[in-house]
Amino acid sequence: MKENVKGVDAEIGPVVDGEKILEKKDRESKWRKDMSHFWKIVIAVISSFYISYHMYTSRFGMPETVKHRAIHVGFILILVFLLFPGTKKAPRTRPSVMDLALVFISLAATLYTLLSRDAFLIRAGVSAPMDIYVGAVMILLVLESCRRAVGPQLLTLCIIFLLYAYFGRHIPGVLSHRGYTLTRIIYQMYLTTQGIFGMPIGVSSTYLIIFVVLGAMLDKSGLSRLFNDIAMFVGGRMTGGPAKVSVIASALLGMISGSSATNVATTGAFTIPLMKKVGYKPYFAAAIEAAASTGGQFMPPIMGSVAFIMAEFLGVPYLTIAGAAIIPALLYFAGVFFQIDLRARRLGLKGLTKDQMPDVKYTVLRYGHMIIPIGILIFLLFEGRTPLYAAFYTVVFTGILSWVRKETRIGPKQLLDVAVSASRSSLSIGVAMANAGFVVAVLSMTGIGIILADNIVLLSGGYLPIALILCMVVSIILGMGLPTSACYVIAASIAVPILTKMGVPAFQAHFFTLYYACLSTITPPVALSAYVGAGMAGAKPNQVGWTAFRLAIAGFIVPFFFVYSPSMLLISDSIWFILWDTFTALLGTAMLAIAGEGFFRINLPIPVRPVFFIASIALIIPGSTTDIIGLAVGIVAILIVQVLKTKSDRNVSIA
Repeated sequence: MKENVKGVDAEIGPVVDGEKILEKKDRESKWRKDMSHFWKIVIAVISSFYISYHMYTSRFGMPETVKHRAIHVGFILILVFLLFPGTKKAPRTRPSVMDLALVFISLAATLYTLLSRDAFLIRAGVSAPMDIYVGAVMILLVLESCRRAVGPQLLTLCIIFLLYAYFGRHIPGVLSHRGYTLTRIIYQMYLTTQGIFGMPIGVSSTYLIIFVVLGAMLDKSGLSRLFNDIAMFVGGRMTGGPAKVSVIASALLGMISGSSATNVATTGAFTIPLMKKVGYKPYFAAAIEAAASTGGQFMPPIMGSVAFIMAEFLGVPYLTIAGAAIIPALLYFAGVFFQIDLRARRLGLKGLTKDQMPDVKYTVLRYGHMIIPIGILIFLLFEGRTPLYAAFYTVVFTGILSWVRKETRIGPKQLLDVAVSASRSSLSIGVAMANAGFVVAVLSMTGIGIILADNIVLLSGGYLPIALILCMVVSIILGMGLPTSACYVIAASIAVPILTKMGVPAFQAHFFTLYYACLSTITPPVALSAYVGAGMAGAKPNQVGWTAFRLAIAGFIVPFFFVYSPSMLLISDSIWFILWDTFTALLGTAMLAIAGEGFFRINLPIPVRPVFFIASIALIIPGSTTDIIGLAVGIVAILIVQVLKTKSDRNVSIA
């Protein structure tokens, strides 16, 4: 059969450009890509042991908690120092002498942790002097790995919190605390199940790593190509087709991807050039891709990996989290979809021509069977299996199923590629989680979280809407420039206690925080996804950032309302309430898009746009009274548009 030269493969040039832009803008993409053959073999061997260990423990059990987490951290540190150069002048084809020294120090510190753990437990938690020395070294190693693999934002935050733990006694006012000695801080960060080996790295060493492996397996089998071509087939011929392809592809790829910036670089590689070609301005094309890719962070089932962290925080099944995310994700993508449709209609843009469309029949025949593992994963989760069990057998089944066709076959060489790819993808997540543990531990030690909660409650005057706005700002600021998982952990540690103190149930409080932590990637001034898209489109970053912010406006508004109405999170005694609230919220999202874009059949006069905005807010707010008001105001707005259009058409016919 003929090769499928259309679609994704035809855009190979922009894919390379996307990788270069991602490396320039995103710290976690600045790994050594041109290593010598010897060092590639070394990385492959270490990665294979790393992934094999986690595959084994995910099914057959793990060692003692801290030992397991220490092994995970040890592998991460070694790979980070081998793959990520310490300075701009460091060699790119091999590790430097300093890198190798840090690798051996990391190995020694990990071995000491493993070998001394039993003795520490026998001493009933009494530390030895060597424990403190090794703990200090381990803290410095984790901070240095953060500088290399994640970037200065999280590193600075962690250092501030660690300094606060020490100097708190010298700070006047409500932020003061008794202060802790260096020995006590090191003890807490290294020898307990807080700090480095706390809950965040616990999630990374269990759920996150196995789902990263699953994502790498599915990607290697060609599932991302299948998703891309299906998105082209579904949305390509519509008005402004490439923009809708971007939304559909990002929603699909969000199921197996954990990074919005990476999503921009992959799907944007073919959607941004196509959007520009059909008539979208470069800044708008980049903004569409950035906004759509950000939505992948809360798209079930993987949700940028935060679903597993949230399940740990709340003590509820993972499937409950993934199910609750469905309607908010639908509303988010619908909001972006409506706005780009209106923009396309206003500009008179068309869809793709037939010769620009991929050969979907060819793609489905070659890769269609690789959608089955997603079904297997969902089936096992619905059967009540743990995420680890479900992910393990889905990985195994993916490998077996890949042999059905030559194009998807994952043999020994491909398995090695999967191990290397999964290891590399897990590094920034693991490093971020280890460093987030510092913040969580300091919050617990000093009580600063409770102090902040009390003061923000006081500042809000007891009014929940004001507290929600303040928590939104806190979550966005804390999340700027951080990986999704890390920004969620840190934001949730601070914002959730505030909201629960105001009477918001923990479930809604966590979802509220998650959304704004994710949306920080398209919120200027530090909008990583927007910057990657801007670089690919040749547009101004700030212009892309603010446009993406406007496109995602539904995502900034909807979380306020599922705080008040849990039906949007599938919490209701009646399925009809859920369906009705979803329907009215979709209508409200459409009205919001009209208000934001200023177009509905005609260019709207400025006084008419607030009418649509009022209708949208009333419809999105759950409740029969607000629904009636929203419908009434919406009908009035549409009638006004009809009158204006009729008048405009009459003037045109007279002319």
